[in-house]
Amino acid sequence: MRVTEPSVPQFSESVTLVPGGGRSNLWWFRSSTGENLAPHTKPDVAAAGVVRILIPYVTTILAAQSHRRLGAEADRPHPTPPPRSDPSHGAAIAELQRRFDGVVCWWGAHTYEWWAIVPGGTQWRIVNAEDPPGLARAIIQARSRR
Repeated sequence: MRVTEPSVPQFSESVTLVPGGGRSNLWWFRSSTGENLAPHTKPDVAAAGVVRILIPYVTTILAAQSHRRLGAEADRPHPTPPPRSDPSHGAAIAELQRRFDGVVCWWGAHTYEWWAIVPGGTQWRIVNAEDPPGLARAIIQARSRR
């Protein structure tokens, strides 16, 4: 199952049901990172785990979006997204992730911007830019603030 926050549909968490093994034979809700969230008998605990995983990212993305809306570029028209993903996006993402070890990058199909999560101990940062070179600069700047 894919879990999203409606106000940030471009960012989600995948949850699967997997056998627990061992003597209990319980099935478990597991996050996309491999974390066992809760046994299948406790979906409320699994839901709380998904919220714990998503909340820092969702709030950061919403803050970045509201910051961007306040800027002069808010009135800039956005092109209609292509029906299929652009292959160059995958190449740019792979190059950025190769260049910046540990950074997760993606193209926001709904925001029309490039995004990255920059690890930094307990203070991870989410940065965005209009193009891959701008995202590279934002990643470098985020890393220098650690």
